[in-house]
Amino acid sequence: MDSTLKTRKILSYISALIISLLCGTQYLFSVYSTSVAERLGFNSVQINTIGSSANYGLFFFGPLFGYIIDKHPTRLTPILASITIFTGYFCLAMTYQGYFPKSFLLCVFYLFLTGIASCAAFFSVLRTISVNIKSYRGIAIGSAMALFGLTAFVFSQINSFFFKGDTYHFLLFLAFATGTFMFIGSIFLVILPQEEDYEEVSSQNEENPVSLPSTSTNSQEQTPLLPRREESNIRGRELFKNIDAILLGLSMLLIGGVGLMYMNNVGAIIKSLYLTTSFPSEDVSNEIQRYQNFHVTLLSILSCFGRIFVGLMSDLTKYKYNLRRLWFLLCASLYLFIGQIFAGFVIKNLSFLWISSIFVGFGYGHLFGISPTITNEWFGNEHFGLNWGIMSWFIAIGGQLFNLFFGYNFDTHKDKCLGVSCYNTAFYVSAIGSMISLCVVSGLLYKRRNSV
Repeated sequence: MDSTLKTRKILSYISALIISLLCGTQYLFSVYSTSVAERLGFNSVQINTIGSSANYGLFFFGPLFGYIIDKHPTRLTPILASITIFTGYFCLAMTYQGYFPKSFLLCVFYLFLTGIASCAAFFSVLRTISVNIKSYRGIAIGSAMALFGLTAFVFSQINSFFFKGDTYHFLLFLAFATGTFMFIGSIFLVILPQEEDYEEVSSQNEENPVSLPSTSTNSQEQTPLLPRREESNIRGRELFKNIDAILLGLSMLLIGGVGLMYMNNVGAIIKSLYLTTSFPSEDVSNEIQRYQNFHVTLLSILSCFGRIFVGLMSDLTKYKYNLRRLWFLLCASLYLFIGQIFAGFVIKNLSFLWISSIFVGFGYGHLFGISPTITNEWFGNEHFGLNWGIMSWFIAIGGQLFNLFFGYNFDTHKDKCLGVSCYNTAFYVSAIGSMISLCVVSGLLYKRRNSV
């Protein structure tokens, strides 16, 4: 490989990592959600719907962008994404400050735009890395996934140190930072020509013409592998006819929904616990903001660590001990279940809520660290973008269902409750959801016990 091509590949990968770090801003919602709700007069159901709209954009457009980028990879997609994400956060900031109409539906639309932009940019990143990097592809893609999970940590720390509860200027910063750096990264995010691969193969064949007559031997050696490859080549609507895909999707719906319910509403949980278990300080809003930043940071770090950990460990245990990757999805269910039990029924003091955030963040990281790999291995690599986009729908549906229930329950009790009693009913439902996901994944493990 010549030095120019190598430099372009390095720049493209660095750009991919930078864009990945900007694509997970939907997990930052709890940092400013309570402030937006108070300023604009939204109830809990409304603010949950606004938060979920970013997840809608991120997950529901996965199949579309997966298909587009599989067929027509281009820099235009992330460039348009940079403009779209800037528009979403800028309009939300203007609405918060009163320059734009204080409309609930418009706020839903603004965050919906940020989710669509994140989806388009991140699928472009995954496609670019998978084509450009042939060796160590797992580590390369895993690093991008980890940085995606680290977005909330980076921006929540910036909010803590520089904005200190100034939601308007923080949202403006979010708009300009994501839009500008995503645009710059898109310039260098290129899929490099692969002609050199074919040149190397053809030159080797010319140097070794004796190997040509052995074609029949080679085909005999490859024949046993063909049926297995065909069996795993499932795409699009065929997933809904495949029992394994349906069960995997159901487990992702439950695990992802439970995780998103906690992550999107940890701000409301913190506020409820703070007003009942802490001595009010002179500036209550800044004190609550500090706790919110801390828990969003903790969730982000543990999510990032969970993605890296499960990627490395699932590879190691599969190839060294023949342990199925599904066991790590079972672990994700277990971590989320423990987190729900602590948050809903055990922890009644804000000082100990970090325990739940650790379990939820680590379990949610496990989900996103292992489910794309399972999707790839079970249903084939040829249409991975489309397939993963469809499977991620289940997470979005689960997030909306659990978020809506939390919001409805919180609004019902908020005027006649204190602390944990404001929301623990929602955790009965989420704990049951986690238990069902444990059963579903266990059933998948039993069903596929004899599969390759």
